[in-house]
Amino acid sequence: MLTKETKIKTILPLFMLILFSFTACNEDDNTNEQWREENQKAYDEIKTTAGWKLISTPQGIPSGVYYEDISDENVEKGEERPIQTASVTVNYTGTYYNETVFDSGINKVFSVNGIVRGLGVALQNMVTGDKWNICIPYHLGYGTVTTGTIPAYTTLFFEIELVKINQYP
Repeated sequence: MLTKETKIKTILPLFMLILFSFTACNEDDNTNEQWREENQKAYDEIKTTAGWKLISTPQGIPSGVYYEDISDENVEKGEERPIQTASVTVNYTGTYYNETVFDSGINKVFSVNGIVRGLGVALQNMVTGDKWNICIPYHLGYGTVTTGTIPAYTTLFFEIELVKINQYP
């Protein structure tokens, strides 16, 4: 039979763990709500900033993704756009609204339909040689769930250059 002291020593740490878990959840909820609001504000600001244009899907439907063309005038551009199932080579930097870099790559090969939907939509509107700043709302990015290091409700910003369309399936 366990003594009263042993029971307290056993139960108290468990109780403290549960209490801290609830406290942490409340802090996370507040942080998540603040993050969501700040990301929505950044997206809304892009929508009204001169120079940013709304991208349409290949079917002509507004996508919710915005871009700003920052291409070098001296770079020769291609004529074809990658289709959804194409493989492309890109240079890119991905940031949060606060300019914190979460990913980057040089001469990275991707399948257009193997990346977040908003980036795929943007790539299908680019030609080789295009370099764009892109703003992707959370629902066309990683959505409402934290994925790896990317928090839920994150508006994604990319500087991306389409270097090459590698292949059409």
